[in-house]
Amino acid sequence: MKIIILAGGSGSRLWPLSRSKYPKQFLKLKGMENSIFQLTIMRSLKLADLEDIYIVTNQEYRFLISGQIEEMGYQAVDKNILLEPEAKNTLPAIMFGINEIQKKGEDIVAVFPSDHLFGSPEKFVDSIKNAKQLAQDYLVTFGVLPDLPETGYGYIKPGKPLGDGYLVEEFKEKPDILTAKEYVEAGYYWNCGIFLFHSSLMVEEVKKYSLDVYAAFQQPNISECFALTPNISIDYGIMERSNKVAVLPMDIKWNDLGSFLTFYDEYSSKQDENSNVYFNNEVIINANNNLIYSEGDKAIGIIGVDDLVIIDQKDALLICQKDETQKVKDVVEVLKKKKR
Repeated sequence: MKIIILAGGSGSRLWPLSRSKYPKQFLKLKGMENSIFQLTIMRSLKLADLEDIYIVTNQEYRFLISGQIEEMGYQAVDKNILLEPEAKNTLPAIMFGINEIQKKGEDIVAVFPSDHLFGSPEKFVDSIKNAKQLAQDYLVTFGVLPDLPETGYGYIKPGKPLGDGYLVEEFKEKPDILTAKEYVEAGYYWNCGIFLFHSSLMVEEVKKYSLDVYAAFQQPNISECFALTPNISIDYGIMERSNKVAVLPMDIKWNDLGSFLTFYDEYSSKQDENSNVYFNNEVIINANNNLIYSEGDKAIGIIGVDDLVIIDQKDALLICQKDETQKVKDVVEVLKKKKR
C-alpha cells in the first residue's frame, strides 16, 4: 500500500491559532504531545513504510514537514515530499501523488488529510485494512457514523450493500440543521474525506470524468501540469460523478477541526459545570458555553457572556459567536488585503 498525505492549507479556519505560514496540521494543541500532522504520520506508519508515504504540500511547508518527521525520530524522505507549484485543490494534489507512485508501479493508494483527529488510531487502521479488497474494484470513501446532526460536514447516502460497505447512492452538501437531523435519522454517514483505491482505477475514472485534469497530468513537467489543470476537488471531479464509488462505515470518533465549533467539541471532556471549555486559570462568572484558549499565563476574566469563542494569542485576538465560526476565514481575507 502507498499513502498520499495532503498537507497544504491556508491556515484560515482556526486563525489566530493557525496562520498561513503555520496551518493547523502543524500545531501541538494543549494536551497534545504530537502535532496533528505527526499523528497522521503515526497512523500511516501502521499501514506503510515511510518510503511509501508521499506528502503533497507547498514550498513554504517543506522544512516544517521535514522537521516534524525528524522530531519523531525518523529521517524524512525528501523525494517523497511533493511540492505543488500552486494550490489547485484536492484532485490535482492527488494526481500529483499518483503520478509519483506509478513510477514504481501500480498499487493500492490511501489518501489522508493531514489535519484530522481520530479517537481510536487502532480502529482507524483496521478500517483501512478491511477496505483493501473493496478498493480493487471501487473508489472507497469512508463514512463516519454521526453522533449528532452536524451542519459543518457533508453526508453520504449509502445504497446497495457491497461486502462490509455500500455502493454510494449520493453525496450531500453541508445541510441546515433540520436537514442534518433527517440525514442522521435516515442512516447517512459523515463524509470524512479519506479515500482508498487502486491507482490504475483512479486514473481511469479521472480520464472518464475529469479529462482536463487527466490531460494536464500527461505533461512531463509538474509546473506545466499545474498550470493546465483546473482547480477542482476530488469530490466534485470524481466521487460525485463515478458509478464505482463505495462507502465503508467507520464507527469512530473523528474531528476535522474545520472550525472553532468542532474544536470546542474535541475538548468536550474539559467542559465545566456551565459547559465552558478553557485551559488556564481563567475566572468565569455567570457565563455559559464559551471556548477560551489563551497563550501564556495572562489573567483573563469572563463575565456574563454566553456562546463565545475567545482565542487570545500574543499578537492577535479573536472574539466571535460560536455559530459564526465558519466566518473566521473572512477575517483572514480582510487581514491579507490590509497586508497584516
